[in-house]
Amino acid sequence: MEEILNTKLSIESWLQIGIAILIMYGIIELVYLYFFKKYVGMKDYKQTTINFGFVILMNMLIGSIIGTLSTGVFVIWGYQSTFFTTDLVWYWWIYGLLVYELFYWIQHWLAHKVRLLWCLHSPHHAPESMNMFVGFNHHFLEVMFYMPFFLGFLPALLGVHPVIVLSISLVDVIWGNLLHINDSVMSKKYGFLEKILQTPSYHRVHHAQNIRYMDTNYTSITLFWDWVLGTLQPIDDSEKVVYGITREVESSSFWDVQFGEIMLLVKDIWNAPTLKARFLYMVKPPGWSPTGEHKTASALKKLATRG
Repeated sequence: MEEILNTKLSIESWLQIGIAILIMYGIIELVYLYFFKKYVGMKDYKQTTINFGFVILMNMLIGSIIGTLSTGVFVIWGYQSTFFTTDLVWYWWIYGLLVYELFYWIQHWLAHKVRLLWCLHSPHHAPESMNMFVGFNHHFLEVMFYMPFFLGFLPALLGVHPVIVLSISLVDVIWGNLLHINDSVMSKKYGFLEKILQTPSYHRVHHAQNIRYMDTNYTSITLFWDWVLGTLQPIDDSEKVVYGITREVESSSFWDVQFGEIMLLVKDIWNAPTLKARFLYMVKPPGWSPTGEHKTASALKKLATRG
């Protein structure tokens, strides 16, 4: 256990260095877009910057009270796993990546298909532009509890060595944030890597509110589970990506981005005609209606296909 905890501290140090480099790049990208591109999405920076500071503050506050769940719990549970292995040979790394990315796909799919979870995930999709700071734009509850459960505890429970979980998490954070590079900075595709890895072009599709692009490209490192589970969608150069979410949102407003979806859900639950409808509002996809007049991504895609 002591060796694993020491390794955890080492990986966390590298993570901090990686995040610092990403932040520095994000600042350089911001300056470049402002002075050289006169970028139209500059208003999003206000909200993403405030949110970044807010998430750090909440992590410090909550973490000091209950401990940081994202850095230790899955190590303990991993040791109790029936499938736990101690050898870090190459095939266990492949197994670990497959398991980690499967749970990444599942948690990301749920975040788009369960409205209560969408309330936590929607801040990441609310900005109407794409830049490096959007990669950090998450709800603090999603970062502290939801994602660590799926991307730490559950992989360890299936026998993925904690060191492998932590190492893949490091790659996930670094590469996952790089997927948000602004298309004015890097618009070209990555050649052969487009066949095996999630790249900025795939992730721009994921952030689109275009009906064709909705609810696709859920993984963050490879394309494997999106390909297997039928959610892989390459970008179509003939259809320009429109960023943001389908409701009207003030993307420069911290309160609207972070809590707008939650307030709308509360309003729908309050006005729901039955107890069953109140429950379904929470667990059905965003856009579900007890009247049957659904505006979910699936319903919109079906309607577009018929048209």
